[in-house]
Amino acid sequence: MSKIPPQVPAAPEPPVSGTPVRRAMMECTECGAPGRPGALTDGLCRTCRRSGREAVPAPEGLPAERDVRTYVAGLRDLLKAP
Repeated sequence: MSKIPPQVPAAPEPPVSGTPVRRAMMECTECGAPGRPGALTDGLCRTCRRSGREAVPAPEGLPAERDVRTYVAGLRDLLKAP
């Protein structure tokens, strides 16, 4: 009895001719226009990037950079509490 798993092929097998190729399509996060992943930089289509729309503001209530250590220490304390 051999407990060694079978060898994995070195290279993936090419698809059978005539098999449809599936391509990923994404949508712009602003206007919903469909596009390829490479065309949607930061999730925005070219039109939305050029229009100069501002990014969504960060949610309020997050700690400032100097308070991060205090915030994380507080979270750790909450995890320790029964």
